[in-house]
Amino acid sequence: AMMRRFRTALVAAPLFIAACTSSPDKHTLAELRGVSADTTDVRVEDGLETAMQSYRRFLEETPESAMTAEAMRRLADLKIEKEYGILGDGAPVEMPAPDAGTTADARAALLTRRKPINNAQPKSSSEEDLERRATEQHLLTAGDHTLDEVLPDATGADLKQAGPAEAIALYDQLLEKYPSYEHNDQVLYQKARAYDELGRTDEAMVTIERLIAAYPQSKYLDEVQFRRGENFFVRRKYRDAERAYAGITTRGAHSDYYELALYKLGWALYKQDLYDEALHNYVALLDYKVSVGYDFDQKHEEEDERRISDTFDVISLSFSNLGGPQIVREYFAERGHRGYEDRVYRNLGEFYRGKLRYQDAASAYQTFVGLYPFHKSA
Repeated sequence: AMMRRFRTALVAAPLFIAACTSSPDKHTLAELRGVSADTTDVRVEDGLETAMQSYRRFLEETPESAMTAEAMRRLADLKIEKEYGILGDGAPVEMPAPDAGTTADARAALLTRRKPINNAQPKSSSEEDLERRATEQHLLTAGDHTLDEVLPDATGADLKQAGPAEAIALYDQLLEKYPSYEHNDQVLYQKARAYDELGRTDEAMVTIERLIAAYPQSKYLDEVQFRRGENFFVRRKYRDAERAYAGITTRGAHSDYYELALYKLGWALYKQDLYDEALHNYVALLDYKVSVGYDFDQKHEEEDERRISDTFDVISLSFSNLGGPQIVREYFAERGHRGYEDRVYRNLGEFYRGKLRYQDAASAYQTFVGLYPFHKSA
């Protein structure tokens, strides 16, 4: 059976006050101050369908006006919501994605960057898990359900897709007829999500590109840039993903996507063997967490702790590829020391121990102790 969510519509019953001068029981407005308001929620079944019918009647029976475009947009939005449930609030969430792989066309390190050192060692299962989790970061695109959960099996595909397809047609009509409509960025945003729900990813990306070009100040810009980056990343187009994530990070820390974009930008660079540049973004992420009061010694939400743990792990991978503890020392000497350096050295030592590279592990620990002999972690 088709799984759909029906929203509860809250209906406010209007209060009509009739002042009849001939009635001996008439009351004054002042007396209403002592009357408690009835705030009971009223559940209305088929609320979405009722709202859709209202917008349809408005469009069919009302002469064209300034409200026509708004009615068209809302009707299209309701069609998408009815078909797939609430489309989500744009918050990042982990969803399955193709397995991560190594890139065959990595860019050569520039002369101003350190040359990576090829350790020629197979990846451990923990490294594979780390890369897999990086690849699995996705946007919430279908509420609490994936498309496969929402739709029944493959019979009658055209009928199943009629809702969002009709919504897309409404969006197109709106964009063509009202090119100056003030909410056209939202129209393009919803249209892209409708394409996503239909599995028409390429068309969704074209719509997103159109939104970015036409509305560079849109409130949806960070989300659609992140969506672009994720699309490129899972397709292993790391250079394109880098540009998309950078489109968010360069706008500053005010974005809800800033932290995650730093993390994914680091990975996009790492997958191109640009370990120095990747490190800059991982360190910027840790600096940002410190700036907002994050305490590495305290318990936090599981997703937050996992990302921080993964960040320290990929920092270890990056430093190992660049040469090890000596590069760690040079990096912080050049770019300023951090209060979490002990965790960087410790994590690097544990990384080497996991690979049975005991001499390298000892070097990581010794380097830190030599620099900070009186540190509490020494």
